[in-house]
Amino acid sequence: MATLERAREAKAALRDELAGLDGVTGVGIARAHTAGAPQRGDRPQRTVDDWLLRVNVTSDDVEVPDTVDGVDVEVRVVGDITASRV
Repeated sequence: MATLERAREAKAALRDELAGLDGVTGVGIARAHTAGAPQRGDRPQRTVDDWLLRVNVTSDDVEVPDTVDGVDVEVRVVGDITASRV
């Protein structure tokens, strides 16, 4: 289980590690589990303090570590990112 603060520290380390690596389009933080996450309405709200790092990549060929400083890393293949015309 990783706290938000620990995930933030690990994110900084991972960003440094992946800097300049082709195929990485983003590095972020996300809740590790959606069960128990705060919800709107009449339902009781419980705080879940379990976070992970999420890395967006263009293909599954991009090498990304499974964990950073004890924080799990989730990899999402999003494909190439291109600008769109409006």
